Amino acid sequence: MDEGAKLHIYDPKVLKEQIIQDLSQPSISGDNPRVLELVTVTSDPYEACKSAHALVICTEWDMFKDLAYEKIHNHMLKPAFIFDGRRVLDHLHPQLQSLGFQIETIGKKVTTRLPFTPSGGVPRITLNEPPKKKSKA
Repeated sequence: MDEGAKLHIYDPKVLKEQIIQDLSQPSISGDNPRVLELVTVTSDPYEACKSAHALVICTEWDMFKDLAYEKIHNHMLKPAFIFDGRRVLDHLHPQLQSLGFQIETIGKKVTTRLPFTPSGGVPRITLNEPPKKKSKA
């Protein structure tokens, strides 16, 4: 937020007022008017992801395992990132990558990385084939 990042937050359990209060703490921001300007709390996970660069999962709610990630990816800016901070989507990483998501986790290395494409193109990989080796020049 110090650099002007806009946050769209969905939390199925925490009230908007609590989220704003937590983000306004001096150790995080300390600038309540700026927090109110940069933070939008929504009651719909799909709305929170619309036109976003990244989706960050910080809680272990099972409902995050059942979202329509293809729908989410279609409405995000590209490249689209998922930061799975609680590793609740471990079993979905191959499918999410095949949709075009860049996956980052804490405590686990995602073995197959998609090439970063700043132009917004979404490279496709086949999970059944090993990655092609680069030729040495």
